[in-house]
Amino acid sequence: MFLVKRLNAVPTGTIMTSLTSGMNRSISSSIFRPFAGLNSVGLFPGTATNTFGSAITGLLGLQRRWKSRGNTYQPSTLKRKRKFGFLARARSRSGSKILERRKAKGRWYLSH
Repeated sequence: MFLVKRLNAVPTGTIMTSLTSGMNRSISSSIFRPFAGLNSVGLFPGTATNTFGSAITGLLGLQRRWKSRGNTYQPSTLKRKRKFGFLARARSRSGSKILERRKAKGRWYLSH
């Protein structure tokens, strides 16, 4: 959009005559089609294709940029207390050792 406004601001009879069709065509084609050069040249060995779509589909498995990640922790108070709560610690032998260690250390909260 900036390029279009800038080109319209220049008078037509001056600089634009020397920058005729060849350069303008290559600039506009590279701006509006940034992957235009990838249609026949592959980025990796064995990925050279004739169509733009198949070149991109070959690269889709390499990197995900827009997929959300880190959504594995879904907190639940019931599960947390069942697994790490005071009563769960007091029931088992290793859990009571944990409670004793925390008491000896002077923790205010022994568990959940």
